Amino acid sequence: MNEMSARELMCEVGRRLWQVGFAPANAGNLSTRLDGDRLLCTPTLVSKGFMQPEEMVVLDLDGRTIGPGKASSEVLMHLEVYRRRPDVAGVVHVHPPVATGFAAAGQALPCDILTEVLGTLGEVPLVPLSVPGTPEVPDNLAPFLADYDAYLLANHGVLTVGADLWQAFYRMEIVEHAAQVALVARQLGGAERIPPQRAALMRVKR
Repeated sequence: MNEMSARELMCEVGRRLWQVGFAPANAGNLSTRLDGDRLLCTPTLVSKGFMQPEEMVVLDLDGRTIGPGKASSEVLMHLEVYRRRPDVAGVVHVHPPVATGFAAAGQALPCDILTEVLGTLGEVPLVPLSVPGTPEVPDNLAPFLADYDAYLLANHGVLTVGADLWQAFYRMEIVEHAAQVALVARQLGGAERIPPQRAALMRVKR
């Protein structure tokens, strides 16, 4: 994908996240890998529903801006992902309300109640509380990066990664759907857990 196509894709995914209520006001940030040494990141303080291709910011993997614009203050989190996960080319961080509710309650997502989640994400851990925009965020995230593709950020939101930006977006949709189902199941008296042996098989197949 050339740079212009990547800029347009960032705007399209941003609009979709805004339309479904995952990124209210100026919340959230996206990025995609342009090549081995550069990434494209959303600008700071801009609604994800109204971004323009020329507003996207190019950075190197040390966080230095290449060209005009100012990247999101959350870019440290994205940089940590790209440094540790060469298989990742897309990162989405937003605040889907139900999944973020689990994060605010200090609860990891119960992934062993839905076959789809086990087969696509495996597990979604809860990353300890960090002050947004500080080195504490990547430091707390780092131990989880090798083993998972979606993360609840305590008292903050959700982060998903993927081989491209679309995959990261789809994983975010799965996380929020799973959180909605888990919440409804609790209201109905509690979800039936998938038996451990079957859950392990689903994780292996993933």
